[in-house]
Amino acid sequence: MLSYLRIRNFGIFQDVELELRPGLSVFTGETGAGKSMIIDAVMACLGYRTSSDVIRTGEERATLDLLVIPGKDDGELREYLGDSAEISIQRDVLQERSYLRINGRIATMAMAQSLGSRLVDIHGQQEHHSLLRPQNYLRILDGMRRDLVEPAKSEFARLFEERQAILREMQDLRKDADTRKREIDLLSFQVEEIDRSRLKPGEEEVLRQEHLILSSQKRLMELTREAYRKLYSGEPGVPPVFELLGVAISLFKKVASTDPSAEKVCEALDQVMFSLESALDAIRAYEKKLTLDPRRLKEVEERLDLLERLKSKYGGNVEKVLEYGAQAKKKLDTLIRADEILESLDRKLRDVEAQMVSTGQKLSDRRKEIASHMERTVSKTLEDLGMPGARFIVRVEREPDPNGICAGGEKVRVFPDGFDRVSFLFSANPGEIPMPLHKVASGGELSRLMLAIKSYLEESDPVPVLIFDEIDAGVGGKAGQAIAEKLWDLSRTHQVLCVTHLASIAAMADNHYVVSKFEKDGRTFAKVELVEGERRVREISRMLSGTDMEISLEHGRELLLSAQKYKEAQKARSAPTKTQ
Repeated sequence: MLSYLRIRNFGIFQDVELELRPGLSVFTGETGAGKSMIIDAVMACLGYRTSSDVIRTGEERATLDLLVIPGKDDGELREYLGDSAEISIQRDVLQERSYLRINGRIATMAMAQSLGSRLVDIHGQQEHHSLLRPQNYLRILDGMRRDLVEPAKSEFARLFEERQAILREMQDLRKDADTRKREIDLLSFQVEEIDRSRLKPGEEEVLRQEHLILSSQKRLMELTREAYRKLYSGEPGVPPVFELLGVAISLFKKVASTDPSAEKVCEALDQVMFSLESALDAIRAYEKKLTLDPRRLKEVEERLDLLERLKSKYGGNVEKVLEYGAQAKKKLDTLIRADEILESLDRKLRDVEAQMVSTGQKLSDRRKEIASHMERTVSKTLEDLGMPGARFIVRVEREPDPNGICAGGEKVRVFPDGFDRVSFLFSANPGEIPMPLHKVASGGELSRLMLAIKSYLEESDPVPVLIFDEIDAGVGGKAGQAIAEKLWDLSRTHQVLCVTHLASIAAMADNHYVVSKFEKDGRTFAKVELVEGERRVREISRMLSGTDMEISLEHGRELLLSAQKYKEAQKARSAPTKTQ
């Protein structure tokens, strides 16, 4: 439910806070007081387009804050919670741009609209009506009896995806003979080229290391000989290390003949001499292995060139080339066996489509059953709501499609949710031909029609908050009382917010807010007050006659008393019966 709304510098609202409550809440007040702007503020928080014209004169921005408390069963809403117990939405409207945050994080308008579509359905004089969007009709119809529809609907969706996969595979195989031959030739060449190369995983790294050594043989020989020479032969004027080490050993042997403690130094120098001789042997052995081998170098370079060509064609490394080759073999085999595979796929397709026809027919039958009951119930409710003779028709039809599935003796278009397309037709007066609802219904008619549908949906409707803006347009008397009762009935399973000019609706409310304007220092302001007791009686009296004369006040009290009796009767009717 919506729990809190703060409006700052939005139209004539400078700073208004509303604690919203469960049940039926109404907003009343004189025309132009700003009642509908409260609805506009909620819509703005839910991502709907808002003009910078709403910014209060003289201010830089308008700021709106909305708090939402998900119910226990609102699983889709709870994903927005994070670590919080409620969802906080803030909308800042500036002259050139606007910002929106959900739980303190910057969010897109699309994210807010997605949240709003799960949370609120708004009906009234605005353009945002579920009933104005024909694409919603199937969802509305299926929502009437999900328990009947969903199992078959889910099965049909699974079959639809399976059929799409088969059709894609068949389309790939049903290429003309020349195209298929060209593809077979190309794949055959690619497979042969990769197989002939005899690639091995990790081969490239080994070859590159070998190439580095082979291409550096001359330089390696030069460095090896120079090292050997400096250690053993020396340079002109510079004795070799081997000779200098021998001199050092002779000198320390003389030292040791005088000082026996120098024997350890002699032993260390002898060990160095032994290590040096071993190192010289290793250098000579390494030099013998070095050889210029242009033939092997050429072989390695040619192999690396081949790998580069294959990588440029089939992948970024040897492993990807091998993977491409395996896939090409598989596809080549499929193309060669195309006719055989097509026959198998065709049999599979016929089987899947037969299941779709059976499941789709079951779906259609259930939808038509729901549609028939919906037509009767909604049309009867419309009569109670002050629209005698109004007709509401739900058509469940199929679209012909030469490329579709044969169902019921004709080829029809297939959708992920079945064969059916749903249309709502409406005529407001007797004798008029029902026409598509979104083309002929006025704002007030749409509001009452949605009220009738929502009354029919009751607890099965997943949208927890309903907002009706001036649903009472053009009605009064008995019809107004019927609308009031329907709204209160809905508020037992939804939070209902309603902007109204009708006293009978205001009297039925659980929470009554009065919106009013006042002037201060030459500026116009608006305020919203929750009224109770005598103040509420006076507001209902004003709505009845425009005055607070005693007779109007008495009438207002009677309306409130009558509303209270209706509520108590409804609660008693739905209360569980005690067993004796």
